[in-house]
Amino acid sequence: MPKLNFQKMWEAADTFVFDIDTGSILPIIDTLPKIASFADRHWLYYYENGIGAAYYEDGDMKMAAEAGLKDFSDHAYRERYFSEIKALLESETSLYQRIEEVDFSTISNGALKDLLQQSIDIVVKNFGYYLACQPQCVSLIEKTIQQRLSEVVPENKIIDAFTLLSTPTTATKIRREERDWLNLLIASKNKDLPENSNREAVLKHYKEYFLLNAADGHEPWDLDYFTDKFSNECNLSLSELENKLLGLAKSSEDIEKQKSAFIKEHNIKADIVDDCSLLAEIGHWRLEMRFVWMPGYYYDKRILNEVAKRFTLDPALIRFATIAEILTLFDGAELPKAELESRSKAFLFVIENGKSFIFCGEDARRKFTEYVASVDTSGIREFKGNIAMKGKVKAKVMVYKWGDNMQDKLASVDGEFILVAGQTRPQLMPLILKCKGIVTDEGGITSHAAIVSRELGIPCVIGTKIATQVLKDGDFVEVDADNGVVRILE
Repeated sequence: MPKLNFQKMWEAADTFVFDIDTGSILPIIDTLPKIASFADRHWLYYYENGIGAAYYEDGDMKMAAEAGLKDFSDHAYRERYFSEIKALLESETSLYQRIEEVDFSTISNGALKDLLQQSIDIVVKNFGYYLACQPQCVSLIEKTIQQRLSEVVPENKIIDAFTLLSTPTTATKIRREERDWLNLLIASKNKDLPENSNREAVLKHYKEYFLLNAADGHEPWDLDYFTDKFSNECNLSLSELENKLLGLAKSSEDIEKQKSAFIKEHNIKADIVDDCSLLAEIGHWRLEMRFVWMPGYYYDKRILNEVAKRFTLDPALIRFATIAEILTLFDGAELPKAELESRSKAFLFVIENGKSFIFCGEDARRKFTEYVASVDTSGIREFKGNIAMKGKVKAKVMVYKWGDNMQDKLASVDGEFILVAGQTRPQLMPLILKCKGIVTDEGGITSHAAIVSRELGIPCVIGTKIATQVLKDGDFVEVDADNGVVRILE
């Protein structure tokens, strides 16, 4: 590979060869070119000691930005893109309902292989759509909108206008779960549920939403989680529950009213509003697509455990095999166990011009240092990112890295804190709801951090690239999200 410049874009804990093959390698090589007018030519994922990180090449990210602007400027492409995502979500729901009912111990090897392939295929397809709208893919759209807004609004209101008009208001699955749960509790309080049917209502809710927690190695919520939650929260008063439900609806309604008033006050052109709505829709569906691969990985893991059992393999080690290697088991082949053990210590997945390569152990470590130069961040006291939600806040830092125990991190904090992470994801909501500010390495206006910070009114700076490298737990910092600046004060 020629000398290229790579940027770390995201991290993940306990994400192994099988997961990366399913979620990045095959989508980039096979699916993305069918969906978008680009595909990454150079890409890296390096894993060691339970933590992995993906690296994107600067030239490819520039190409992605240009392709994203071209693709999403085509209204027919937009319509087709979102329509296909919706159909994919319906297919996913149907597939996982069927898998949930399967007793793996009773099916043949052929049926097990088919089930694994179907589950892999839907996750690979999902990631193709997800990769087509990453932050780098919409960066030129964001820049173009801000330039056009500068022609109709004062300079000091450009960011306000942009963040407001591109904020999604369609309820995500997380919000729908909150809403449905509150309605369940209210119905119980009002005795609208048939007698002795509280358990049935909780069971129905569990079946609909138990997989929300199944991401990045987390186990799905079990029925006891919802049963205990019901027991604790049914003691809330009816007025408290109704006010919470009203607050959920009011948040979206208030944003829509603010959008309408701003558009009318500044006479924002329809094409600008349309492009901002595009970013809002992308942001919404990026979150929704997470709920395809979350259950996908959960069911893949269950199927892989059955495969490991049948072929007398270590269920932890099998996840360090590629998809192709695993499928050969059904044809009588054996997995390279020594190779898998080496990968479990360290591996490097590389894409180069449409082909993938994998290195392991010391070879992976050596290759990685050839591809990605170390960056000296010592001495940096101030750095910049992009504004997701305006505001200023001073507090101590909590750095969350994937693999950290969330409850331990919360217990270690005394008072207010700024959440610093490579990126935020839905499972970080317990930390997000308690923090006073958010700073991320990665992300654009359609990222989870940007969307949730605007929903909650939390000052947020995204896309700093270096926050998790510069900051450490306990640093006292100022997040100046009015200007996109983070300063270490002490």
